[in-house]
Amino acid sequence: MRIVLVAALAACQPPAAPSPSRPAPPARQYSVLDLVGTWQWMLRTDEAGTSRVEAETWHLHADPARPTHLVGNYVRTVEVRSLDRVPFQCNQRPWYRQRALYDITLDGDAHGNLTVHEAGYTTEPSPCDHGFRHAGDYTAIPHGTRLQLRWADGSQTLWKTASANEPPPAAPWPATYDPAGAWRWDITSYDDDGNIRDETEWWQITRRSDTRLDATYRRRVTVRSPDGAPIACANAPSWTFDDAYVLDGQKEEEHWHLYELAAEPGDHPCLRATPKRNLDEATAEQIGDFFVLEWRGKRREILYRAE
Repeated sequence: MRIVLVAALAACQPPAAPSPSRPAPPARQYSVLDLVGTWQWMLRTDEAGTSRVEAETWHLHADPARPTHLVGNYVRTVEVRSLDRVPFQCNQRPWYRQRALYDITLDGDAHGNLTVHEAGYTTEPSPCDHGFRHAGDYTAIPHGTRLQLRWADGSQTLWKTASANEPPPAAPWPATYDPAGAWRWDITSYDDDGNIRDETEWWQITRRSDTRLDATYRRRVTVRSPDGAPIACANAPSWTFDDAYVLDGQKEEEHWHLYELAAEPGDHPCLRATPKRNLDEATAEQIGDFFVLEWRGKRREILYRAE
């Protein structure tokens, strides 16, 4: 009887209160001001014997006149390298770079949707860049220190690296380019005898006036046997000679015309058959940090700015 009574009393007790649990955190609401600062993105791929590295640095700055509006820019850099060290035709080097600066705005609407608009762009001059870009719009989806950008057929994720509200910087390349200074050119090829031929030129250009240039260059050529066998004229597996040249440059509209005035040829037993040098001339166009020379006979030579 006592056991039955205890059981009945227990059955009449109200159910125990559930143990306290941690409430779910409220959904994070982002505003455009949360996106002020610097953002980074990078991607590396290999394709068709080349290595390609793409990088972007974004700068977003608050617009005091419009609280739901950001202004800024981003620099997109693409570096392509030849994995087998074969030079690209566009600049005669085993790597090239393309850079562009995009002006952007970021707006938010009453529903919290964020849109990035590319308002314009400028490109760094280069013989490996035609200078044309497509501008577009993106949907921006923030996730803390990540910002996902989506468009019709793709997406990418930026990572925040700084929160400073600073005006976006200017383009990282100069507004104008001066031909004066040190330049360089180098190439490796095979000669008619099947030997390896390494050629390097060191140029120095100075301005005499707005329409005249003075230039000199030293040219070093090394001829190597591909199998290490002695080359008959040198009695060694390789031989080297240096030439020196003096030039005069004259402005012709947007181009320069360079004339070789004198040469000091190198001396070597392998050059005894051709001890003299024929003086040449070339038209030259400066494209950014490259000097594109077209010598007589359609020989093309692209100088790059020496570091």
